[in-house]
Amino acid sequence: MSKYPDEQNILRDPRWEVTEAARRIQQALTRMGLCYETKDGHLVEVSYSRIGVVGDQYGLLEVDLQRLPRKVTVNKLAHRDTLHHLTAVVGKPVKKLNTTGLTYCVVLSPEPKGRLPKRVELDVDSRPPGEYMIPIGQGCQGAVWRSLLDTSHILVGGESRSGKSTWLNCLLAALLNVYGTDRLNVAIIDPKGVEFTAYAGIPHLVVPIAEEPKQAGEVTDWLMGEMNRRRRLFTGYFAKNLMTYNSRADKPLPLIVTVIDEVTDIALQCGLRSRFYTNLIRLASKAGSFGIILVLATQNPKAEVLNTLIKGNLSTRIAFRVATPEHSRTILGVSGAEKLSREIRGRMLARLDAELVELQGFLVNDAQIMALAERLGSRLTKPPLEPVERDLVAYAVEHLGGGFKIGELARAFAGDERTSAWHIRKLAERWEQEGLLTKPAHATAPRMVTPRLLSLLTR
Repeated sequence: MSKYPDEQNILRDPRWEVTEAARRIQQALTRMGLCYETKDGHLVEVSYSRIGVVGDQYGLLEVDLQRLPRKVTVNKLAHRDTLHHLTAVVGKPVKKLNTTGLTYCVVLSPEPKGRLPKRVELDVDSRPPGEYMIPIGQGCQGAVWRSLLDTSHILVGGESRSGKSTWLNCLLAALLNVYGTDRLNVAIIDPKGVEFTAYAGIPHLVVPIAEEPKQAGEVTDWLMGEMNRRRRLFTGYFAKNLMTYNSRADKPLPLIVTVIDEVTDIALQCGLRSRFYTNLIRLASKAGSFGIILVLATQNPKAEVLNTLIKGNLSTRIAFRVATPEHSRTILGVSGAEKLSREIRGRMLARLDAELVELQGFLVNDAQIMALAERLGSRLTKPPLEPVERDLVAYAVEHLGGGFKIGELARAFAGDERTSAWHIRKLAERWEQEGLLTKPAHATAPRMVTPRLLSLLTR
């Protein structure tokens, strides 16, 4: 027998205390007359749309406002006298969480447990079995990994230096260490232009890393085209998802992971009626079924950008320390991430499996990322340089200290019919995207020749 009506619709919390508190609160509200009896004698009680737990310390009971009994209002349910009575009935403090709607917060008796670590190095060799597993964080009971096939699209938020970019790099490192280009492709939009430059030369990139709003729109255009192409392929094999298609097709398709950093800012730059934002909404609602996974990150979550059309399709949410309770609610649906320690970088609240858990993010340093990118980039089958390209590289090394200075190269080769200043500039931009030239350290600094570009001189 069900303990209380509508229990089948409740997302069960694994902790018995929360389930028991939910039952007692519902019974107490009914005894207080906060219910409704229909003409046929059916009793309509207050029910919940979700039950969850935060860090094993707080139980969250979200009241289903769409099914409130007649004449029962939120003000009555949240009145301080009601909360005082519920606290006495449950035997634990019951408060109203400051969120949209009505969510009761039950302060649980903390159980003996280990403390979360403050620093955890990513160990890709400890990856659990499963397809496309990514590291979420370290909990008190061990490392938490999830498959992208289960998480689908992901929303990651957090203020500057909270650990958000490191988490994204851990995700990419864990996948790139395991899968080749036949199983995994990557698209990256990096408005800041500094977070993901190490990946510019890896063979997994399906399009160059985008930094400008126009380029971001071009990336989402390509993804829309690929999604439509895959839709036609899936229809021919009666497949509803990537794994089913790959099990039936002669030529499997790779999973495409699309990382969009600072998605709020770039959406506002492009405009909420731009093709970038329109494409983003369509991709969030449909692309997951075709093996295109979005990982959206922002340090400035705004409800007008991350609205229900987008956020409703991002079932996995991760919040590092944020500035305000409103930012936490935009990411997680509840406040709390604003209370995370600023001193412990990487501490997060993650909504996984319909519950909130507190975790410590993994750490991967720049040297590890560079080593991975260099190893992957060395696999690229780059054709030998053209004679004029060899001469340009040799001149940059011998006369410009390895700096690929466009103006000086253009003057040095001014009489050479094989090239021009325009061609040198375009060549430099392409080589930078391929990782053969470094990104300028600042606005007036030149791109630098990389060891991989030098190695092509000997071919």
